[in-house]
Amino acid sequence: MDSYPAHAVFIADDDEDDRLLLQYAFAQHSPECQLVFAVDGLALLEDLAQLKSEPCLIILDLNMPRLNGFEALQVLRHSSRYAHTPIVILTTSSEATDRLYAYELGANEFLTKPITLDLLGQTVRHLRKAWHLDQCV
Repeated sequence: MDSYPAHAVFIADDDEDDRLLLQYAFAQHSPECQLVFAVDGLALLEDLAQLKSEPCLIILDLNMPRLNGFEALQVLRHSSRYAHTPIVILTTSSEATDRLYAYELGANEFLTKPITLDLLGQTVRHLRKAWHLDQCV
């Protein structure tokens, strides 16, 4: 589908406020990144199925309706198409069991959502550096 930019960052999060904050943080700290938002894991998979190129990063919230972050991660990692795509869990959970399970399913990184916009900006700068998002335009 031509409506999705090549090499975009795909973000699945059902919380509208969190999506807006992420959009703002990326605009401030990594403006060259093109973002595609999905409201849950199922919508994310539907969007990715229409994409002709590989996304440069996928960010998943854990607690979402229809298909949660763990389920979406499992589906993605069982697809050879996304075997090398960096997938980051960005969630309110700080539970060690959630972290361990995410890594067992193939997450590249597990981050707890920061509580301030400044900390979210630091998170976006970290993602940009860790996953070479400056090369993703």
